[in-house]
Amino acid sequence: MSVVYAEETGLSVDDYVSVLAETTMRSKRPLANRARIGEMLAGANFVVTARRDGEILGLARCITDHAWICYCAELAVKESAQGLGVGAGIIRTINELLGPRIGLVLISEPEAIGFYEKAGLARLDSAFFRTRTDRS
Repeated sequence: MSVVYAEETGLSVDDYVSVLAETTMRSKRPLANRARIGEMLAGANFVVTARRDGEILGLARCITDHAWICYCAELAVKESAQGLGVGAGIIRTINELLGPRIGLVLISEPEAIGFYEKAGLARLDSAFFRTRTDRS
């Protein structure tokens, strides 16, 4: 019953919602709006998942140009799978798939900052954000 990490195309809305609903991001994503979640998934061109016996445990939804940079919109692991190395495995898989030419950028939830620092990501003070007014 090992965890399988892989790039995945066509991640389902159900799988995405099942992970995010079991994280601290549950109130920060429009999980009840399946159409919008579908749009979010359609716009992601690089998704890495962690599955055990077919059950999704975690995911990273990203956008990349496959030449210079990869923006990770979210890296999420179900609360029931946290502490098992799943998040670290997702980051390791992202790094392997992107290779040495492509950088990785993400915005951390405050409670996950230590995790990302431990995973070897450098902390930046130069990010900017325009908030959305439609949160549906």
